[in-house]
Amino acid sequence: MITLLFISLFAYLCFTMLAPWQLNKYEDLKARNAQLVESSVAGPVPLDEVIRREGSLGDSEWHLVTARGSYLPMEDVLLRMQSVDGELVYQALRAFRTDSGDSLLVNRGWVRVGDDNAVPDFPSAPTGQLTIIARLRIPMDAPAQPIVLHDWNMVRNIDPPVIGDLLGTDLSPYYLQLAGGQPGSLEPMPLPSTESGPYLSYGMQWMAFGVLAPIGLGYFVWSEIRQRRRLDDEDNDAAAARPRKGGNRAAGPGQDTTASQAPSGPPAATVGDDGPSDEAADSDRLVAAAMRDRYGDRFASEYRRSSRGGNRA
Repeated sequence: MITLLFISLFAYLCFTMLAPWQLNKYEDLKARNAQLVESSVAGPVPLDEVIRREGSLGDSEWHLVTARGSYLPMEDVLLRMQSVDGELVYQALRAFRTDSGDSLLVNRGWVRVGDDNAVPDFPSAPTGQLTIIARLRIPMDAPAQPIVLHDWNMVRNIDPPVIGDLLGTDLSPYYLQLAGGQPGSLEPMPLPSTESGPYLSYGMQWMAFGVLAPIGLGYFVWSEIRQRRRLDDEDNDAAAARPRKGGNRAAGPGQDTTASQAPSGPPAATVGDDGPSDEAADSDRLVAAAMRDRYGDRFASEYRRSSRGGNRA
């Protein structure tokens, strides 16, 4: 009963949680790849035009936009615990104010982490009015976890409201990721791969597990029932072939009693205490048949030889 409950729960989770989890990740990745492909062929458009479009701003993520304004005169906030091609880096985040008055974060790019997590020297953002080309990004839903390390404000994830509190300014809920060769850019962040990833196959595997687990349990139960029925049939056959006890019944009136009388001469040989009884022989045959079904003829033969040796002892 516990096994049946466990298998049922596992199959339920496969179809309602595990498979949808992987399939949703596949759909999200497919949508992101489509945005990347679209942004690679479309030219940059003004930022104000993009953010005023109808619909979700996430539908325009990764699109190239242009923004005119100036970097705010304050230090960068560093995004820590990042890597590029397997190498630890810091990403430099600087506040930028557009001509329309909106303040937003700009990811200027990355610099390598120094010894003992030291922050290397890197160029400061330029001053004055300028125009930048960058990709529109939507922050992940993850805590910023701000700390101060080596006299730098650092965060674990980009969270504009939290970073705005560190800088003392209100920031828009999106940010820009600078393309290479732009004013204030460092080493540009590489674009993610457009491969579909393993999520679709993982989702199909969980669905297959949800189907195969009950089938496997059903096959195991059926096999066990079939084996028990076979042993019961062999037991019944042996019982039917066993001689009945009690001898002959008394002869009725008019019946010839000579046939029922014991014949003259020496008594028939009977099985004494030294030989196995009929019940023991039948039991040995049943056990040998069961061992043959489960382990093959070799083990059944070994069992019969050991039984005969024990009976002769």
